[in-house]
Amino acid sequence: MKRALTTAGFALALLLCLGAALAAGGDAGDPLISLSYLTEQFSKTFDAAVDARLDAAGDALRESVRQSAAFSSAAGGREVLLNTGDALSGETGLTLIPLAGDLRLCLEAGALVDATAGAEAPDGSLLSPWRRYIAAEDTRLTLTAEGPTAVLSVQGDASLLRSASTPDYHAIASALRELGLFRGTGSGVAGGFDLHLAPTRAEGLVMFIRLLGEEDAALSCTYSHPFQDVPAWLNQYAAWAWEKGYTNGAAPGRFAPNAPISALEYVEFLLRAMGYSRAGVDNYTTSLDRAVDCGALREGERALLEAAPFRRAHAAYLSYYSLEVPLEGGETLAQHLEEQGLFTREALTGAGTLINSPRLP
Repeated sequence: MKRALTTAGFALALLLCLGAALAAGGDAGDPLISLSYLTEQFSKTFDAAVDARLDAAGDALRESVRQSAAFSSAAGGREVLLNTGDALSGETGLTLIPLAGDLRLCLEAGALVDATAGAEAPDGSLLSPWRRYIAAEDTRLTLTAEGPTAVLSVQGDASLLRSASTPDYHAIASALRELGLFRGTGSGVAGGFDLHLAPTRAEGLVMFIRLLGEEDAALSCTYSHPFQDVPAWLNQYAAWAWEKGYTNGAAPGRFAPNAPISALEYVEFLLRAMGYSRAGVDNYTTSLDRAVDCGALREGERALLEAAPFRRAHAAYLSYYSLEVPLEGGETLAQHLEEQGLFTREALTGAGTLINSPRLP
């Protein structure tokens, strides 16, 4: 028996056995290998299969096995939503498909096989999205979310350790959706919020108009605008914002709808929605300072925005907590939106019950 396998040899042997394992351990409706199959049947025949397959291995066979393992769907798995610092741990037989966000691999023992690429995932690496990973025999691993959010499809036993100090961005986005203030992209992953992505100027403008309580008026307006790069779906939003003096665009004739919006720009939009700024203010370098001064931002929130790339998760977080901020007239933004009929006090309270994480200090 060829017991002295190198790490690379072990990975190759495991991959060469995956073709038979996939056929025996799953079906057309659920093409994943079950944990019981791996631990009870697969491991018993693994050594013999390794010997036979290693002797006959070749490039064509490896490519055939790689193709059989290259699934493009997360069917059969359960979605696990993670926020910054959350850690998911598992062992042999765990099957994973990263769906969104950055997940860092820490191997305590064994190997995590990238069945789609036909290779082992290196310890300390970020997992590639939409690839199927399988924990080999005698494996213990942990995946930690490094961005604000991440989403995994998981099959098998796993434990999740939540970070006590991290906002639950997924819950915050869900609360905003309950209030009609935040919508997904239609991706179909974790409610379609795509919180790991950078928000665009177009998305920032729409969110700003919603927080003003003016979306219905914007969508029914007949105004025009001078921007030549605005897509059809954004036309009325842009026309409303131009007519009301909310935005002057990125340059003459250009709005740059697909350009990322920075934390400074988004906070400036929020300040305008709350009456603490106005269109024409283009010195965004002081946005965070002014937001702290008026109570729209806390120091811990400013530190986060200054340290991390700005993502849709942060936009959702800032938008939700801006509802608590008093406007210049004394009422809060939430009260202003209630008066306009966007939602009721009961709806606001109910949305708040979705969030169990703390606000940053």
